[in-house]
Amino acid sequence: MKWWLLFLVASCVDSGPGPQPKKIDHKLVAANLVTAVPDNIAHLDVSLAGYVVYVGNTTPATLVPGAATRITHVWKVQMPPGPGWRVFAQLRGEPGTADFMNLDATDMELGHPVETWRAGEVIIDPLELTLRPDWKSKTATLYVGLIHVGGHDIGDRMATTGPNTLDRAVVAKTLDVDLSRAPAPLGTVYIPHATGPIAVDGVGTDPGWGVSQLSQEFPGAEGSQEPSGSAKAKLSWDDDYLYAYITVVDTDIVSPYTKHDETLWLGDVVEMFIDADRNGRGYVELQVSPANVTFDSWFEDTRAGKGGDPSWESGMKTAVKLRGTVAPSDTDQGWDVEMAIPWAAVKGRDDAMKVNLPPHVGDRWRLNVVWSNQRTGGKHQAEGGAASWNRISQSDFHALDRMLTVVFADPTGSIVPKPVVPDGAGSGSGSAQK
Repeated sequence: MKWWLLFLVASCVDSGPGPQPKKIDHKLVAANLVTAVPDNIAHLDVSLAGYVVYVGNTTPATLVPGAATRITHVWKVQMPPGPGWRVFAQLRGEPGTADFMNLDATDMELGHPVETWRAGEVIIDPLELTLRPDWKSKTATLYVGLIHVGGHDIGDRMATTGPNTLDRAVVAKTLDVDLSRAPAPLGTVYIPHATGPIAVDGVGTDPGWGVSQLSQEFPGAEGSQEPSGSAKAKLSWDDDYLYAYITVVDTDIVSPYTKHDETLWLGDVVEMFIDADRNGRGYVELQVSPANVTFDSWFEDTRAGKGGDPSWESGMKTAVKLRGTVAPSDTDQGWDVEMAIPWAAVKGRDDAMKVNLPPHVGDRWRLNVVWSNQRTGGKHQAEGGAASWNRISQSDFHALDRMLTVVFADPTGSIVPKPVVPDGAGSGSGSAQK
């Protein structure tokens, strides 16, 4: 064989160690081998060919797309199944849908595989799963059983007998899925209602923020150099205000402006654009600098149309926490800004704008948050780069067609309005009468 052919053959052989199996702590296995079935198990007691009984499980009340949860199976071994078998588990959605998940082997199944099961064992088998974020069905049915290693067909499964079985599998549970709390689709953000007071202090850690979470780092603007730092944000709301918290990492904070409505955008600044009725015109622009100087403007049409009106005042409250100084040429860490925007402000000068104030759960607006970064000595906007929650281009920060769709949610993050109960309803027929 020629030398180059030998080299080719050798190069096709993987001489590395390859993927290593997950190491399971023997203490976990020992803790989940018990002598009696726990009391909190919902019993099904399905026999698998006389070898094993699927006793039952504990499950959550509901599943939420994109959220992690735990389901605990319990098995009781009557006779050792022997080698060649493994546990399988699947989630299926409603008939006619594509919702389906093959669930990975649990730590217990890896640490105590079926081939090691012994007569008399009661096996607690916790399953950690995260429902697909794009799950669309209102239910998810859990199927579980034993299948030949390497098998995929129904005929490869160990036979099941009795009720709660289908296609040689145990129908372990049909769970409701709370679609109202599913993750927002790309370009959409759910704004949870505040769970208590939010102090506008630039800190952003009040318990009132509830389930509001910081976004991912803002992507850089198209056509802009990548900023040397980063920015993230979160939103909340209550009956009085729309709240925004933006945290910025920046090693060179630059902001020489000291007066309201100066040209803040020529220095470091956070900008917020709100098109509450989503009609692509008639919107507000709000800015806050690292020195807590503000700018606000109302656009009756668009920037290219009638331009802005900076004489309009939003009445917003703001606070900034500096991790450094606004002086040029020193070394900084960043800055955080908190904003409380009164609901009336989102209408600008258009009192006839058709929008609920405060919003209703499920209402949709359009907005964006932009971080414009300056560098020491810069004379033009965003010479240090720009980034935004929903990506914009360097040529148009306003970019109404690039705004996020935001959906107002309840304190749990659900965007589905709760039914309105009429006054006096639910008092019951046993109410005292005079």
